[in-house]
Amino acid sequence: MDCRGGQRRREIVRDYDIVPVAHIKLLKGQTKQSDAGPEIDDQYYVFKATSKNKSDDVQIIQCGMGAARDFLSLTNRKSLPLFNPLVMPANHVVNNHQPNTRNSSKSIKWDPTAEQLHNAIMWIIIVWNTSPRPNSPLFKIKSELERYPSYKPYDSKIKAVNTMIQNGNHGSTLTNSINRLKNSNNIRQTVCDFNLLTKQLHNLKDKNGNSLPSIKSWF
Repeated sequence: MDCRGGQRRREIVRDYDIVPVAHIKLLKGQTKQSDAGPEIDDQYYVFKATSKNKSDDVQIIQCGMGAARDFLSLTNRKSLPLFNPLVMPANHVVNNHQPNTRNSSKSIKWDPTAEQLHNAIMWIIIVWNTSPRPNSPLFKIKSELERYPSYKPYDSKIKAVNTMIQNGNHGSTLTNSINRLKNSNNIRQTVCDFNLLTKQLHNLKDKNGNSLPSIKSWF
């Protein structure tokens, strides 16, 4: 959705409910075309825009930090933590460019399995270097994880994301794709460890506690 200029962004906020859904650091060599105009080569926001008059009119806004600051300020929405998978120098301070630090999201206390699944979803967005559809199952699972971060995710959510990777990652596991990115990026190991997800896929049980056949992990 075109969001160039302050006046255009005010019109969008007037006509659409704007919700931030992702704040991501681009890796070396990656770029994004901003809906606000300039090409992005550092960090960017993804917003979900739902028409106030037509509920089936749902779109994605992808923009750099200037336009993101405007949308967060105009909608009084909380800013999102930056998903930055890179190892940063000890003396480096990441500038999230947030409009108001008092309005920033507080530190989230994650269930370890939920955090791994959330990291996997963020990696899918980075590896595929594309924004999912506004109402895609991927965004819905991401939203549910963020709503209940301290709860271990159901097997169904892990299996759903695993199937998305299998179908959309050209026969490669997510870990293999991340390893290729490590050739030109210093990536933190803690954000690409999916051992709990793989373990859960290998130890599935039915509602009565009986073991089910394990599923190949594409994480």
